[in-house]
Amino acid sequence: MIIKNEETVKTSLSYFDLLGSNETAIAKAFSFLIASDKDCYFEFLSFLGVKQSNNEKNFFSVEIITEKDRNEGRTDIELSNKNDYHIIIECKVNNGKVFNQRTQYLTSFNQASKPKILCFLTQERDTNKQLQNDIQIINTSWLDIIELYNNKKFTNKKIVSTFLKFATKNYKMREIKEILIQDLKDKTEIERFQNFGVYRRDQTFGTPIYFAPYFTRGATSQEGITNLSKIVGILTLTPNDIDTFRSDLEAFTDDKNQVDNWINGVKHGNDVNNITFTYYFLDRPLVLKSPLRKSQGNEKGTGKGWISKFIPKNRCVSFIDFINHIPELS
Repeated sequence: MIIKNEETVKTSLSYFDLLGSNETAIAKAFSFLIASDKDCYFEFLSFLGVKQSNNEKNFFSVEIITEKDRNEGRTDIELSNKNDYHIIIECKVNNGKVFNQRTQYLTSFNQASKPKILCFLTQERDTNKQLQNDIQIINTSWLDIIELYNNKKFTNKKIVSTFLKFATKNYKMREIKEILIQDLKDKTEIERFQNFGVYRRDQTFGTPIYFAPYFTRGATSQEGITNLSKIVGILTLTPNDIDTFRSDLEAFTDDKNQVDNWINGVKHGNDVNNITFTYYFLDRPLVLKSPLRKSQGNEKGTGKGWISKFIPKNRCVSFIDFINHIPELS
């Protein structure tokens, strides 16, 4: 692992990055997050359906354990508060599947605790819930965890933004909503996209697979969506730190010229070097024969599965919905 590149003034890594990028690493990073910030802890508890007041007294009596050896095996994370509740969390990444763990730890719980929850955190969306004996089995995803904390209540906390950067950079999550569509009208941002293959936006988290800019009326010669680009990497950084992230960019492509182009794209037109943005680094775009336009009208339901007059932040559509709006394919 390169900790610091030559000819840079600091490392691009965080303390979470030093853990690695396997199941154990993200389990430890997440457990450290909820052990360090009580708001994050109780938000996760509420997400699991456990009702517990967010106060210092309740947090003081919480115990969080990682990699606990039991007769049944080694658990990833355990959360408990005396006999109030007992939660065992099993973490999976990449194509890691949950098989025998569904029953492996059923005898590991404190029998006096209510509720008892076995939670599986994977990279696939899965909202399935089961009840076996008196143990709730909850399936959820790392994407749900990212979305849980990706809001103003949490992202202004340094530890939260650091964890979210770590999770989105090191783990390629499977997202159901594949194509991000956002308005593009600023001249500098249009140049950044067209000339350098970079899309800049306010700091955010999440991992769409494709980006399709909507050129607003008057921004270019054609209003609408004329390009579809695969997102090959996402980084959140301040522009003046981009050279520090060269090794991260080199992990996105083998083309050194493309890396240089991306770096120049981040630097393009900058007068905000100390502000943090999220950058999408894009593959060569697919150019559409004719632009795709917004749905017209003000009736209820206009733009369902697509886009209408005002495109909200983080508007994603499925690949199927996108294809269905291409005239020559519909």
